Amino acid sequence: MIRKGRFALWNKKEFELASYQRQYYLQSADPLDLRNGFVEKNGNKQLYIKTVSVRELEDAYEIIPYAMIAGYRFAVEGYNEKTGKVALVTNNPFVKERIDVRPYGKFEYIIEILLEDVVIEEDRVPILGFEGLNT
Repeated sequence: MIRKGRFALWNKKEFELASYQRQYYLQSADPLDLRNGFVEKNGNKQLYIKTVSVRELEDAYEIIPYAMIAGYRFAVEGYNEKTGKVALVTNNPFVKERIDVRPYGKFEYIIEILLEDVVIEEDRVPILGFEGLNT
């Protein structure tokens, strides 16, 4: 599984973190979380949310997935479950000399690789005032 986006620790468990108009929401796909104050999101019985304040969180961070290929860093743009390929993007102009990449937007290059052929790593960037607490 490739994690990408904002996450928070609450009650010693990791959840995806969403926000809307300065209000924060934990997201879960686990129906057992209904016991912990989560509710169905818009009647969806597969997605649950819980309103939280920043003070209730144990940690909050953004996960930025990436991969290194031939010494070049590529950001994870997406993953296609049907093909099993991950799309990787870089803006390094020297990469085209060593790797078979395609142009992607202005000054960017993309390559699609089978997920099993690449190691996805993560940068974890603290957010919401949790800088340096659990890094």
